[in-house]
Amino acid sequence: MEKIPIAPLITPGEGAPEKRERLVFRAGISPTESNKKIGPVRSHLYNYAFAKSEAWKGKDSTIIFRVDDTNKKKHTREKAEDLFRFFSDTLGFHFDITPENAEKETGQSVFQSERQEIYRRYVEELFDKQVAFLDKDSGLVLFDIKKFIDEYADTLEIKDLLRGTIKFKLEENLRHGQKFFPLLRSDTSALYHLTSVVDDETFGVTHVVRGEDKLSIAEFQEMVRVALGFEPKRYLHTPMLLDTDGKLLKGTVKFDDFIKQGIVPHALISYMISSGYGNPEKLYPSMDTFIRGFDHTKIHKNSGKFDPKRLEDINGKLLRKISPEVYISSIVLYLSKCGEDRLIEILKSDQGLQKILIVLRREPGESAQIMKSIIEPQFEPIREDDRAVTQQVISELEKDTETMPSAKTLGLDQKAVYDSIRWILVGKYTFPNIAHVFEYLKDNKMLNQRVAFAKKILMDTLPQ
Repeated sequence: MEKIPIAPLITPGEGAPEKRERLVFRAGISPTESNKKIGPVRSHLYNYAFAKSEAWKGKDSTIIFRVDDTNKKKHTREKAEDLFRFFSDTLGFHFDITPENAEKETGQSVFQSERQEIYRRYVEELFDKQVAFLDKDSGLVLFDIKKFIDEYADTLEIKDLLRGTIKFKLEENLRHGQKFFPLLRSDTSALYHLTSVVDDETFGVTHVVRGEDKLSIAEFQEMVRVALGFEPKRYLHTPMLLDTDGKLLKGTVKFDDFIKQGIVPHALISYMISSGYGNPEKLYPSMDTFIRGFDHTKIHKNSGKFDPKRLEDINGKLLRKISPEVYISSIVLYLSKCGEDRLIEILKSDQGLQKILIVLRREPGESAQIMKSIIEPQFEPIREDDRAVTQQVISELEKDTETMPSAKTLGLDQKAVYDSIRWILVGKYTFPNIAHVFEYLKDNKMLNQRVAFAKKILMDTLPQ
């Protein structure tokens, strides 16, 4: 099948600009929740940065969002759409070829479930070359490794931009009892070793950037590629992010898990970058900063272990560095993951509340609690030792709601006065920068009501 170009090229000639080499990357993403884990996300992050950095340098570089959804039981269109929104909206990836524009831009679907007829045509070619056959017992279409060795070669190699030449001795598979690998399921739907190779060819992919764990399947895909006569690709296998035992991360390690823990997205992205690239101490407050300086040779060759303390440290530092707009959007994202839709609407429409949170710059979870205390305080039990001071502060506020009461004016202890003001305004004895809350409530005509509410609670809890 003839390759369908991603975008029209200018043919060099008299008066025409020189033809640029086309670079095509692809993110092959299966619509499952595992692709939201920080390990796979990090590989996609390096892949995306590589493609976009080449484009930023003026090269003809494209990256495709491909949907690996051939499993009818596991993969649904809804899951694929959710995953695309995750990468585009949450992570800020701007793919060139997407599920929305692929047909228009390339004449092809990026959904593998919609490309089955294409795969079957290539299977027929493998049948003709006698390296594929139908296993009558299982109903699977299998690739015959022994036949391939006899017809083509017993050793294959790939060029990896990070690791150099990698050789595969195919007879090792035979010695370990693996004589075949599957191309089609019994329902005739195509499997990964076939679909990935065919898609890379028909979309004109030049660079395959993926996790080091995919090295274990590279030889099978190379056999398919060689048998079909396709051109070799430039590979880059990125390091893995492992747990303390050197195994794949498990448990609550999805991107959303960390967002719910109060980690801002930029801090998580910065950690994912620096944990496997360049100087591990460097901070990346924006994706653009990383992309413009990206150098694939700076990707670490060895896998690293996830360090939650380092992530928390980066989070604390970037809370102060990111722009006010990005900081507020981080809180909105946190609230959305926690199902706090009402708070989202309030925050988006309330610039005064935004200003308080920007001044305080707390992690999103704490910011959410601060918001709730300001809007609808849940009053802590009154401290009996502070009751008299609180009554005096309330009396002062009833007389004058323009100025926050001072300890000097009241002739009282400063800490006791401030504790009482905090309790009156937000229902807590400890609260950051209560002066900002006082001004906010005053500006929003909420101060008198708040004082009256606190007074009622104070009176209702008088000792009998």
